[in-house]
Parts: sequence; C-alpha cells; structure tokens
Amino acid sequence: MPADAERDLVAGIIQLANLLTRSLAPVFEKAHVTPQQWAILAALEHAGQPMSLAALARMMLVSKQNMTGMVVRIEQLGLVERGDDPEDLRSSRLALTRRGRTVIEKLRPAYEQWRTALAGDLNERDLATTARTIETLIGNLLSD
Repeated sequence: MPADAERDLVAGIIQLANLLTRSLAPVFEKAHVTPQQWAILAALEHAGQPMSLAALARMMLVSKQNMTGMVVRIEQLGLVERGDDPEDLRSSRLALTRRGRTVIEKLRPAYEQWRTALAGDLNERDLATTARTIETLIGNLLSD
C-alpha cells in the first residue's frame, strides 16, 4: 500500500467514532437522547438489576465523575432513578424507570435497523473479526 494511502489507526478510530455518533444521533433525536445516553440505558437494561454508578462507569470505560454528569441528564429526562445501595450507604444504585424502559422499547427497532445498515455488505465472519479486533484493542488499552 502506498504511504499516502496508509491511515493512522488511532486517527481512523477517532474519525469512525465521530461519524458513528453523528450518524446515530438522529435515531434518538425525538426522545432527546444522545448516543452516549442510549449506551447507558442499554447497559442498565442489559444488567437487569440496579447498578452502582462506579460499576456503570467501569462498564462504559469512563471516569465516575464523567458518568455522574451523564447520568444527571438522563435522570432529568425521567429515564433513570437512583435508589439506596444496601451494601454501601455512601453509594446509590441506578435503575431504569418505567419511562426509560418504554423509550428503549420504542427506539430499539430504529437502532437495530441503523445497525444493520451500518454493517452493509459485511458478512458475519468480517463482523465477528471486527468485533474481536475492537475487543483486543480495548483489552490492550485496559492492561496498560
């Protein structure tokens, strides 16, 4: 491959992340939810039980302080609520509200349609390879 055609891996990943966020935003626009907020809602749904802010931050690979700011906004939208953490009185647990579950149910079909379109002509093998590569890169960064 000619030198001018080579792409810096990190720059490419950052560009991809920016494009993904920009392309995905309209899917959630009517619900006033950002792609990042969707990821939090989906993580809480996947957990199936209330999660501590620290556990959610670890899952999303962000600082607890950053997660606090993101959660405040979706609390204001009435999509999550905080409850007491019986294991740690200094902490609280986050859970989806009924409204949060409804938003997920309404947005999921559009999100799945967007994801399918994103994959385009990629076959299952290519998608699996890409997913493994992403997991490896994340693992490499976490082990530093």
